[in-house]
Amino acid sequence: MDAPRLIVLIFLLLILFGSPNTQLPSPSQRRELDFQVAHERHALGLLSTSSYGDFDAAGNKWINVTGLRKEDGYAWDLLPWVQERARQQASILLGAWHRSREARYVEPANNTSLRHTVGSTVPFYRNVTGLMHGCWTRSKVGKGNPSPVLNLTALAPRMAYATTQYTWNVTGTTGEILFRLDEKQSEMLEFEDASAREITAKLTIEDELSGGDGWQITLHGIHHPREGSIMLTTTGPRFAGIFALPYFALTKESFFAAQHLLNRTLNAAVKTQESASQTDALGPWSSSPQIPSDLTMPTPHCEYLVYLQQHPIDTQATDVESIETELRHPTGRLDITAPPLQMSAVLFSPDCGFVIESKGPPDFAPQYGNHLKGPKLETYDRSSRRIVFASALLLCAEIMLLMDQMRDASTPSTRSRISFYTIGIMAIGDGFVCVALLFIGVDYDAVSLPAIATAFLALFSLVFLGMKFMVDVWTVQYPERDERRRQQQSHTAATTTASLLPIAATTAVIPTTGADTLPLPVTAARPTSLSTARPTLQEGQESFVGNETPTTAITLPLPMGTVPVNTAGRELSGLQSRFCLVLGGLLFFTLYSWTWPPLLRTIYSRSLSVVYLSFYVPQIYRNIMRNCRKALRWRFVAGQAALRLCPFAYYYLHDDSHLSFMRVDSNWIMALLAWLWLQICILVSQELFGPRFFVPRACTGWMPAAYDYHPILREEDEESCSSMPIGLTQPTASPLDDISASSITENRSGSKKRDNSQKRTILFDCAICMQRLEVPVVTREKENRSVGTATAGVGAGVKDLVFGRRAYMVTPCRHIFHTMCLESWLRYRLQCPICRDNLPPL
Repeated sequence: MDAPRLIVLIFLLLILFGSPNTQLPSPSQRRELDFQVAHERHALGLLSTSSYGDFDAAGNKWINVTGLRKEDGYAWDLLPWVQERARQQASILLGAWHRSREARYVEPANNTSLRHTVGSTVPFYRNVTGLMHGCWTRSKVGKGNPSPVLNLTALAPRMAYATTQYTWNVTGTTGEILFRLDEKQSEMLEFEDASAREITAKLTIEDELSGGDGWQITLHGIHHPREGSIMLTTTGPRFAGIFALPYFALTKESFFAAQHLLNRTLNAAVKTQESASQTDALGPWSSSPQIPSDLTMPTPHCEYLVYLQQHPIDTQATDVESIETELRHPTGRLDITAPPLQMSAVLFSPDCGFVIESKGPPDFAPQYGNHLKGPKLETYDRSSRRIVFASALLLCAEIMLLMDQMRDASTPSTRSRISFYTIGIMAIGDGFVCVALLFIGVDYDAVSLPAIATAFLALFSLVFLGMKFMVDVWTVQYPERDERRRQQQSHTAATTTASLLPIAATTAVIPTTGADTLPLPVTAARPTSLSTARPTLQEGQESFVGNETPTTAITLPLPMGTVPVNTAGRELSGLQSRFCLVLGGLLFFTLYSWTWPPLLRTIYSRSLSVVYLSFYVPQIYRNIMRNCRKALRWRFVAGQAALRLCPFAYYYLHDDSHLSFMRVDSNWIMALLAWLWLQICILVSQELFGPRFFVPRACTGWMPAAYDYHPILREEDEESCSSMPIGLTQPTASPLDDISASSITENRSGSKKRDNSQKRTILFDCAICMQRLEVPVVTREKENRSVGTATAGVGAGVKDLVFGRRAYMVTPCRHIFHTMCLESWLRYRLQCPICRDNLPPL
């Protein structure tokens, strides 16, 4: 009954919060809207009757709109210098272009058009919808100028600010800047000497002290396609930016075009605002992308006035229209490539009193900054679709490798070698990819469908493959963990018993009637070990000589796959819950990290990438602890490393990704590549030389005892028969066997040595393939010669057999087999093929 009720409750909540709000504005909201519309009508009336030069702070000419009055206290004395700096940028760019085309260029006057050339037309994009990214620096204009002191109550008497601290206030010396220009829905007005169309931009700017991706600001303005210039401004209760934009024009022609365009578009927008049933306290030209927060807790922010100058594109002017037509309506022409957008920028804040500009020539060398540069929207959409398609291919390749590894590890023996945490880290990476693609699909309409489909691939890899493989590995390794817990409990109980024995010996009185009346724990029953004690041969350790016996013993795990039913379900549900909790916590923490300052965010992102790309470290550790090899297929190891490094390589090497303010850093990607290469090299070395070859013998106390299937056999073992494998055969009458037999006989008698290297071979029968097995044996003479030249009693002759002993394997029950034969057998069953005794994992 609980499930239907829950479904009904969720359905009601969706109806309640998903239904549109059709409530009419209250009387107070209506009065606020009427007041706002009246101010907009007043500003439009002044704009329609104004002319170029009516606003001049140096000439004491002011406009009676918010922000352009003398008593407002804005730093308009810097405006002529800012305009002159914007004209200089345009002159330098156009002059350089015309000199490269050997055309004559006339320097424009302050009130004439910037497009004043002879014999040629400058190739500018007429539609500049796209993204541009670059660096900014402090301008020489206004350097050292104090910030104005403003009276917020007088500027916005109907606005109750929550604080007097300004946001969007750039206080650093340099930083990153990103423009997203949009003029898709705007119309163009053509005049004899100028043209104009509306444009909207989203500005993201950061400095050394800003958090997250910096400040995100919405600007509105005018684009002059013929001149390649753009004017943008913010609008708010303290600054009538969009209504005053023509007053900031650089030329008389641009003022005239902007005035006529805004009179038409703003008048229509105000009429729509008057007839609207809903109120918008910030107006349709709000500069804040977070309107709800500005309504509940408004804070003052710096206003912006932006001048952008487009760089001439590297093509003929007649080809610009063909390029834009092909981008807007693609026909598949391969001879047309769209050059990127490139612009210079000057940003001026009249209320905060600072001026910044894009970083680039001629003040800076191109390697330190090349102004603002980026792709047009159509090119960006096409590259974004290619990136999503490449991500889908990477995920498909990862899924194929994972499925291949799951088929290879289909038995309890093979699953027991694999580290649970290695698969878990890869699954967490797939979860991050899934969430990132879902965000991209929801936020970016151009790749919505392919991004969501690719996110489904990542979800499939996470839920249906990754988590399933984790559960399979966990189920097989459960007896091992259970046995380890039992050993820890036994060790704790033994330690407690040992601490209580002296007290019992001094206080207890033992009667003569027998031991049955002794107090605990003397009469306590001792736990019976379920494992079988076997001789222990460590990696590279000598076999025991004579009648000496090892002092350590290994404990074999319980049969694999036998998980208690009463605890398996509980622990399995806990495992899945912990995994989901870790994945969700990392996702939320990562999203929260984007609100941090750039330095902290960089440290966190790089630390997280190092941890993620360390997915083979748990496998290396498991190989050491269990003394096992060949846990993962080499195709899986190399393929997963290469595929999971590709997104990082693109992110740190591709400078046009625009994913965030991430700078190109080839040194970091080389460090990540070296870290992955080191892990793979260690896995290869463990395969060749043994899982514990690099662990010093003085540091092996923390490792459990493990059996070595590749012991070094010596001549004295054959004589004493203490550690020699069972099944020594007599050679046959074949010539090869005669040589081997005579060699064995002569070496046993000591009469003659046929092998000049003091090594000989003896023959065994492999019970799996029924073929002869030649095993090298180290003679006593060779070992005596090498004593003192090697450490721990292992001579140079023993070192020569590091690879030779890999050809055979000796079980704890002293049966010997070919390495390939026994390894293939152990993939399916951890029992001796001859005596059916339990064997340690490989």
